[in-house]
Amino acid sequence: MAPSASPPDEPRGAASRAGRGGRARERREGKPARRFGMTPMTGQKGDHILHRRRGPRSRIGRARQSRKPIGRRTGVRRLKVAVDIGGTFTDLVAHDAQSGELLTVKTPSTPPSFIDGVINALEKAGITPDEVAIFKHGSTIATNAIIERRGAKTGLVTTKGFRDVLGAGRANRPDLFNSNWDPSPPLVPRRHVLEVRERVDYEGNVIEELDEDDVRAAARKFKRREIESVAVAYINSFMRPEHERRTKEILLEELGDGAFVCTSSDILPEIREFERTSTVAANAYLMPVIDSYIDKLGAALREWGYEGELYVTHSGGGVVTARAARGVPARICHSGPAGGVIGGLLVGGLSGFDNVITFDMGGTSADLALVHDREPTLSPEWRVDWNIPILFPAIDLVAIGAGGGTIAWVDAGGSLRAGPQSAGADPGPACFDKGNLDPTITDAHLYLGRLNPESYLGGDLEIRPELAEAAIARLAEKLDLSVAKTASGVLRIANANMTSATHLISVERGHDPRDFALVAGGGAGPLHAVEIARELRIPQVVVPPTPGVTSALGILHVDLRHDLLAPVLQQIKHLDIEALRRTFDRLTAEATGILAAESIPDERRSIELSVDARYYGQTPYMNLRLDRVPTNAAEVDSLVADYRSRYENEFGYQLPEDVATVEIVNARVAAIGVTDDVELPTSERSGDTEAARKGARAVYFDETAEFTDTPIYDRSRLAAGARIDGPAVIEQTDTTVLVPPGARASVDRYLNVVIEVSAGGDPAPAGVAVGAAKGE
Repeated sequence: MAPSASPPDEPRGAASRAGRGGRARERREGKPARRFGMTPMTGQKGDHILHRRRGPRSRIGRARQSRKPIGRRTGVRRLKVAVDIGGTFTDLVAHDAQSGELLTVKTPSTPPSFIDGVINALEKAGITPDEVAIFKHGSTIATNAIIERRGAKTGLVTTKGFRDVLGAGRANRPDLFNSNWDPSPPLVPRRHVLEVRERVDYEGNVIEELDEDDVRAAARKFKRREIESVAVAYINSFMRPEHERRTKEILLEELGDGAFVCTSSDILPEIREFERTSTVAANAYLMPVIDSYIDKLGAALREWGYEGELYVTHSGGGVVTARAARGVPARICHSGPAGGVIGGLLVGGLSGFDNVITFDMGGTSADLALVHDREPTLSPEWRVDWNIPILFPAIDLVAIGAGGGTIAWVDAGGSLRAGPQSAGADPGPACFDKGNLDPTITDAHLYLGRLNPESYLGGDLEIRPELAEAAIARLAEKLDLSVAKTASGVLRIANANMTSATHLISVERGHDPRDFALVAGGGAGPLHAVEIARELRIPQVVVPPTPGVTSALGILHVDLRHDLLAPVLQQIKHLDIEALRRTFDRLTAEATGILAAESIPDERRSIELSVDARYYGQTPYMNLRLDRVPTNAAEVDSLVADYRSRYENEFGYQLPEDVATVEIVNARVAAIGVTDDVELPTSERSGDTEAARKGARAVYFDETAEFTDTPIYDRSRLAAGARIDGPAVIEQTDTTVLVPPGARASVDRYLNVVIEVSAGGDPAPAGVAVGAAKGE
């Protein structure tokens, strides 16, 4: 198979278009891996009847394909490998379709480059380069670059009179009553925002031609100031992009081939001036960082011996090639957390739950998302920081600063707090003995007996309980509390923060948590899941066999996906149905061209259609999926009814038609190359639960307010059908599962631990109290 190439005429908004210097760059990224498996897309092209795959729902439910790879040598594994790089740990999942073998590995991350952690994970898994068929990876590199302000020195070119769009932002704020809150500085300082004379009106008519001399003068200023990357955002350019395109050509002429330049009409041809400017500014800010990172990762993989294609996950729950990621790096922010949602959705579906809340708590942060009827909620907008919106489709999730490395501290008023500061991977929690003296959530769990210092991370990482106790003791002294109550308080505060985030994505969006199961992932998630579920009366918690690598498992399943859009901006009562059809025709043709350029076979392509709709006059909108493009008034009325229903479900009311009409804002098309399903292993063997018991130790529970002699189980020895009454601790390589008093755990045939949060009866512990608290 020939290496994939960029399409000759790529669409506005295509993730594969805007690269360094606006051109496809000829970099050696190796031979492409064997392409994805795909369900065929059928239907008649003319009428847009697309039998599309409804994301993860059909992946779980549809018949598995049995495709024997071409040219496979006997005895040589052909592995799909997914790696998720977190702030504290790097996770790997690999699957061999022929044998069904599933490998999982968790290793410490290696900041600041993080690349060594990838190679360490591959070597720890015992994988050789010739065994890797597909390599996918996700990370928070882009997100962290924005949060920590480690991006490129960036300039912005905008229309004369609109210099302060980026700095002014919106008038709203995260806390209306916090007078001490100050917005973070914009990614592009005002000094580096330069104006040029040009103007296009809202209908795309040229009011004033582009002054090319102004553009050249701006380019020369950027050059003198050693600007590394430039964003271009003109007013109403989404309706007429010619001025931005010509500006890009001039900037490249003046700044040279090594310059990074991107335009808003290529990146995001959409209304809303501030959000569009913010998105293209963030994209330019990240381009040199991600370009360098992908170069280094590709070089490290080639040195290791892998010559295949490198795929990068993005926030929408898909993957793109490394070449495409270079052009739209803002698209890959939150790529790891998006994988966690897909992984949680998959696990919940296998356990029989169509509605799940995914909860992925790692070393630095916790990510929560809601999945209804096996469909993750997509948001057209998300924010890295309050005043840095990015308008790419993304899985709707909430991230908070609560992870194993989250630091506990006492504020000026003498109150105990947890986070958002984190010790990360370096220096890590106090018990890591790398120089941090502040107590963290991991230290609290260790002191309370919930973690085993002898087998933490499979015994690969030595931790010191006495350092954890010393750190918490210093905090306890400030609070005038016992060490045990202080450690318990740290965890209760962290749980309260995560419960609030869960409430936000469920109750505040019209969903009853009692209708959902909580899927606990991440290295720390299974330690907190039951307590969070109890607060919200969620009946079941599901812990996958390898919860510490849930994000990597999700990345293994995601499809190649490019998202395209075009503005419509028509009220329903004035909607030109034929013009809408032509818009979708154009986007569909462009999507098909992208898949062809990526060498995706016809039988492995899928197209998804959707529109963004809102009440006319409002700013935010909702995304509505389409099975086909509306062809008559009745189908348009059905679309409006769907929008009104969704709106009422989320906000509790509808606006009468004589008050507000519905407007179609954008048409969207997703080009998808569907991966083969990964058949997760099942177990039919049964066994004696007591055979998995490895002893007992004193563990502190809030229910008893004392240390309780608690049975400890080895999860690797728990067979399908096993049942365990709380209190209990279940240990495994990548995490520890806490079953508090009053809860009951069972193991299903996929070896997921399903915990009934309230097993009925008196929640008094079955264990034996051994003392009020150590040190009391």
